[in-house]
Formats: sequence, structure tokens, C-alpha cells
Amino acid sequence: MRAIVPGDLNSIELYQTRRDRRLLLVLLLVPVLLSLATVWALDHTRANKSLFSITNFVGPTTRSLLTGGGITVCTEEMGTRGNPICFHAARMPATAVVVASGIRLLGDRYIPVVCFKTILLLLPVEFALYLAWCCLPQPPGRRALTILLLLVPFLIPAFLADVTNLQVDEGFSYSFLALGAAILFFGQPGRRTVGTASLHGTHRALLFAAALDGLYLSKSGMQLAVLVLLAGFLALEKQTSLRWLVLLLVAAAPLGWALHQHHASGRYSLGTSFDGINLHKGNNAGFLRNYPPPHGDSLDWYDFELNRGVSFPDEWSFNDYHLRSAFEYLRTHPQETLSGDARKLKILFFSLEKYGSTASLGGRRLIEIAGMLAFRLIFWIATASSIFLLLRHRPPADRWLRVEAATFLALVAASTLPFLIGFAYTRHVSILIYPSALFCCRLLCEPERD
Repeated sequence: MRAIVPGDLNSIELYQTRRDRRLLLVLLLVPVLLSLATVWALDHTRANKSLFSITNFVGPTTRSLLTGGGITVCTEEMGTRGNPICFHAARMPATAVVVASGIRLLGDRYIPVVCFKTILLLLPVEFALYLAWCCLPQPPGRRALTILLLLVPFLIPAFLADVTNLQVDEGFSYSFLALGAAILFFGQPGRRTVGTASLHGTHRALLFAAALDGLYLSKSGMQLAVLVLLAGFLALEKQTSLRWLVLLLVAAAPLGWALHQHHASGRYSLGTSFDGINLHKGNNAGFLRNYPPPHGDSLDWYDFELNRGVSFPDEWSFNDYHLRSAFEYLRTHPQETLSGDARKLKILFFSLEKYGSTASLGGRRLIEIAGMLAFRLIFWIATASSIFLLLRHRPPADRWLRVEAATFLALVAASTLPFLIGFAYTRHVSILIYPSALFCCRLLCEPERD
């Protein structure tokens, strides 16, 4: 056998580097191509639709933002027939800002703006994928499984719906949640990397803070998730200066939003003036009759029943009335509340059916069920592994893995608790698809022990 000379070693290393770069390029391109194909498959029939007509008040708030009116919509559509209310504080800003930016750049053209949003919000996910790729395990089986886990979410319709959706907050929050989780699992110093430097220092802190601010500003229900991710970062980060930097930058988003809310609507608030009715919608006398909604339907039609016989002078009286009504129901109907919680838990953690959006039939429905089955499998493997890591006596090779496992479990609880308290649709849990896949990848990167 011919002995290996230094020149041969250099050639092998060069070949491996080129192979790794080609693999990375494929990993980054496949999600973009699958997502844009989904845009065409789902939205090509809306090519002539105006973006200002998008539901969930995305269209009207975008128009208001572009005309200098802030994130404002005056409407009776929240179930207040004959009592129009001007909402200045009803939506978090990320949705309207992104859609308005797309219109500024590309005009009121539905497909180009959806593509713009899809690619823009994929960038944090692509960086999350890159961080996981930098820590690919060497054993071929583990390596192949890690790559598969990074790509499988882009074959799950529930996840692709978030990636391409303009009208729901999850279409924006999923992206920042994935990046925040990836920085915790793969971006810490000391991680073994393949051909690249790991994410270090100030860059890591700034990127993590930006992810958490984006997550908060995309959906008010993500406040607990932001706190969990922040706690995980503070526990893992060794440099005190970076802890303070992240803490201050993350705190800037709710502080700035509260100041904006006071200026726009007259009240300091960390959430929105829709939080009250969202809570009431999941806690009222008719909830058990109407939930879960039939496939293809939602609970929005019930808003009129919740407002029957009541009028409101402004958005905060509307919000406060629904908060009081929901808390009163929770106080006086504990048994019904528990029954409702059981149904919500089933949809959040076990159901293979899609709830809260358009119904699918035939082959498309079977594909959606298969996708949900894949998600449930990944999610429960990640969850069970986290519990095992926390309960076993033998510590993992990486002493920080238990912190990451605890953070993942807390993130699951924090991301779903607002919807367990309110009402749950499939899309409310779909944002956990990529964090679950990332945590499974993190486990595969854990070195084997003798």
C-alpha cells in the first residue's frame, strides 16, 4: 500500500472542503426553491388580488402605514355591528411593516410581494440552518439524519403555510423563533465546526437580540417565548458584558412598543387591544359548542355573539370588557374550562388534522396529515429526549446540554400556553416545527461516550 504523503492529505482536505461547500449550497437552496414553489401552488390564483384586501386587518393596516396613519384600522368586523371602532393598537407591527415594504419596492402586486416576504423571512431560518450545518456530526449515519432533519420541515405543509403566509402572525414569528433557538443550540462558543468559525462575541449577541425583538414585534403571544429564550441565553453566555448587551437590546423592543402604544392609542401596553377578545373567544359559555371549529372554519364568526348588546367608545374599552368577561367565566366555570383545555391540548400536541384554516380534500388532505405526522414524530422525539436529559443521573458530554434541554421544554410551554389559555389552531403550534428539528440535530451532534 502506498504511504500517504502530505500532498495527499492536502488534496483530501481540499476535496472535503469543496464537498462541504457544495452540501451547504444545496442545503440553502432547497428551502428557497420549495418555498417559492409553494407560493406559486397556493397563491397563483390570487395574482390579481390587491394586497390591501388581505384579511386579518393586514391589508387595512398596511394601507394606513403607507399613508402615514400608523397601524390603524376603523372597522365593525370585530363583531361590533353598528359600532365601528378605530383600532390603533390592535396588531403588532411586523406584518404591516413587511407587507408595506414589499409594496414600496414592488408595488401592489400580490405574487411578487409574497415572494419578497417569503425570501426575507427565510433569511433567519437559512442562518439557523447554517449554524446547524457548522456543527454537523462526523459519523455518516448521524450526518445524513441531521441533513434530513434540516430539510424535512420544508416538506411539511403546516410549516410551508407559515413560510408563505402574509395574513397570520405565525408567518413572521416562525422565522425569528427558529433563529433564536439555533443560536442557543449551535451558536455558543466552543462548538465543533466544519470548515468555518463558530458564532462568537458581539455578533452572536446582536443577532440573538435582533431575533428576540423580531419575535416579540411579530406576535404579542410570543412574550413568554422571548423571556424563555432570553433566560436560556443568559444561562449559557459566559461574558457579563454580552449578557447586559442582550438584556438591554431585548428590553428595548417592549419599551419602544409601549411608548408607541401610548402615543397611538393613549395607553401603555406590551400587547395589543385584541388580546381581550382573543382570551374571551376561548373562554365563554358557547366555547364547548363551537370548538374545535369544523374543518375550513374558524371561531371568528362568534365575535358577534360575544359583543351582542354591548357598545364601546374605543378600542381599550372593547379590550377591557372582553378581558373581564373571560376572567369571570374562568372563575365561575372551572369544570368547563378544564374540558376546553383538554380539547386545546389535543389540537396543540396530538391532532393530525388541520384546524383554523381552509379545508383540504383528497390527496392534499392526505399530504397534510402525513406532514403533521412527521411534525409530531420530530416534536415528541425532541420533547422526550429533553425530559430524559433532565432526569438521567449521568451528565451529557456537553455540560450545557441540560440547560438547552430545559430551555427547549420551557420554550414549548411558553409558545403554547397563550393558546391553551385562549384558543388553539394548528398554526399556533406549527411555529415549533423548526425548533424541534433543530433540537434533534443538536442531540445528533452530541459526541458519543464510551
